[in-house]
Amino acid sequence: MRAAAVLAVVAACGSAADDGGGGYDYAASTGAALYRQLCQSCHGETGEGGIGPQLLDSSRTLDELRATIAMRMPANNPGQCDGSCADDVAAFVKDGLTSRALRCDSVPTNPRRLRLLTRREYRATVRDLFGTGAPAMSCPCAFRDRCDASDTCQPSACDAQTFVFDPQGRTLASVAVAGTFNNWTPSWPLARDAHGLWVGTFVVGDGQHQYKLVLDGSEWIEDPRAPARTPDGFGGNNSAFALSCAADPVAAIPAESRPAGFPFDSDADSAVVTAQHVEAYLAAARPLADYAAGHAPDDVLTLGRRVFRRPLTADEAAYYSALDRATALHAMLISPHFLYRSEVGEGGRLTGYEIATALAYTFLGSTPDDALLAAAAAGELDDVAGRERWARRLVADPRASARLGEFALQWIGGREVESVDKRADLFPDFDATTRRALADETRAFAAGAATLDELLTADYTVLDAAAARFYGVTGTGRVAYSDGRRAGVLGHAALLATTAHSDQTSPIRRGLLVRRNLLCEDLPPPPPFAGGVPDVDPHATTRERFAMHTANPVCAGCHRFIDSVGFGFEHFDPVGRWRDTENGQPIDATGDMNDVDHLGTGTTMPYATVPELARAIATSRAAPSCFVRQYLRFSRGLAETLAQRCERLWLEDRFAAAGHDLRELMVQAVLDPAFVERR
Repeated sequence: MRAAAVLAVVAACGSAADDGGGGYDYAASTGAALYRQLCQSCHGETGEGGIGPQLLDSSRTLDELRATIAMRMPANNPGQCDGSCADDVAAFVKDGLTSRALRCDSVPTNPRRLRLLTRREYRATVRDLFGTGAPAMSCPCAFRDRCDASDTCQPSACDAQTFVFDPQGRTLASVAVAGTFNNWTPSWPLARDAHGLWVGTFVVGDGQHQYKLVLDGSEWIEDPRAPARTPDGFGGNNSAFALSCAADPVAAIPAESRPAGFPFDSDADSAVVTAQHVEAYLAAARPLADYAAGHAPDDVLTLGRRVFRRPLTADEAAYYSALDRATALHAMLISPHFLYRSEVGEGGRLTGYEIATALAYTFLGSTPDDALLAAAAAGELDDVAGRERWARRLVADPRASARLGEFALQWIGGREVESVDKRADLFPDFDATTRRALADETRAFAAGAATLDELLTADYTVLDAAAARFYGVTGTGRVAYSDGRRAGVLGHAALLATTAHSDQTSPIRRGLLVRRNLLCEDLPPPPPFAGGVPDVDPHATTRERFAMHTANPVCAGCHRFIDSVGFGFEHFDPVGRWRDTENGQPIDATGDMNDVDHLGTGTTMPYATVPELARAIATSRAAPSCFVRQYLRFSRGLAETLAQRCERLWLEDRFAAAGHDLRELMVQAVLDPAFVERR
């Protein structure tokens, strides 16, 4: 209980908002929060207008605004905002939505706060502190070498391993596995499945293992799917993997909350420590401490500097030095100084060690190493030139590319593909292995992309054997789209499957994904009396069933922006595979990317294929602006308010000047003064 109290108190103290002064305090304004929740989707972020009329520099009196809001707003549920709600929103419109108040020289900087490590960050931090052998890094699913990026590794048996070999069209009579677990005899045969793959599951036990695949009893080869390789002593390599039956302590940490409209797992405000968190942290710390006590070569004080991401204070040094090594490490690993990233600062600015921490987690998703901590101690991060030198060094690290891959997967809503529910009788091969492969497709593709244009319009993707089998294509690695059906992330099943129902497609979900995640064009929620999904009609297409939305004047106000985009994906079934017909009828997948730059402008942009849609989005003004907004949400862990608007505008200009280069965006994001300034 004491640990829970400490965590809760520290969280509360670190997240309190300070009054920035010098202008309208958007961050502390109740009216601003209500406007963002109830009004912004129709009237625009700064009152510039959209579906609803412009409110910026409104000539209406405060009483007129209050009366209109109380009686008629929000449009989808009139009367919801009356009394003090109407008072607060009206005051915000008069005082906050003015050209003077919105000047960037009067907007306060970001708040002082603490940020609880996400499960991804916790796992990566443990890996980099104590090595890949640490208990939190034990990933029994041996062929998944990205345990730092995903926490869904749940084996059916901790000491069993499934081997899969794709012959790539080659005719074979037999495939077997030989390795350290069976005395290198090819006595474990694989069997061909319905998809032409050779598959077999065997109990191999805990430990490090090496093996090869034996084709037709004589040809010994490496396994292309293996996570690692090691020299075999004969000029070649053995495939290698490790299995551990040790429980994964990170799996018990509760999943992150995601506020509505915030697609990332990094929202700091919703990261509240509960009793379940405390139990999980306590349980995880014990095996980690025991392992580190026997494997980490550094003394306790040096380890403390790395664990806390700063030097220990004199009192801390005395306290931890008085404890035995394992107990001291256990105490450190349940300390708020480890579990929270500090962004409190001194004198309105982050300290050097806080900047080092922010840089490391921004680029690598993990803790700063000794070199970066030394740079903080030497004052190298105190000016923008020093930050840029380190930013360019960090962005060249392969982990920065992996970080881009994880961002892109969450940006398109694809991380849920690993757990999305589909009817097994309709899609029997949409299994856990396939779903993981589809998530990895987006991660690998985005990690290798150079620009936003490439993310959206590339004529290729990156597949492993399982994903290639799912799509029905040959080859792995970089695979070209040769048929003109797909483009960039819009063609990824990770996006398409998570924006569909278990047994049918959803033009609404897919259209909203484009509007909200790719263009940042929010739409108000449906009114309370809105109907649900139309019943399945075996004689009608999805487009015909959903036509009622645009035919109904009450629904058409919003659905004209949603359905016209969502229908363009109808050639892709509920798991994202191509189809030419539905219920025996040819599919009409034409659409209109209307109002692509701003809702309410009345523009049209008809398209007939997903590549055409991708090009329309990529050439819009809204897409790069939205991408910057989404990246800031992911990296800052903040659902931005008008207080962060100027930071975003600053970064948008630099992103455009760099030709929408993804890694330059990462660099420029840490050069903005707002990265280090705090109220």
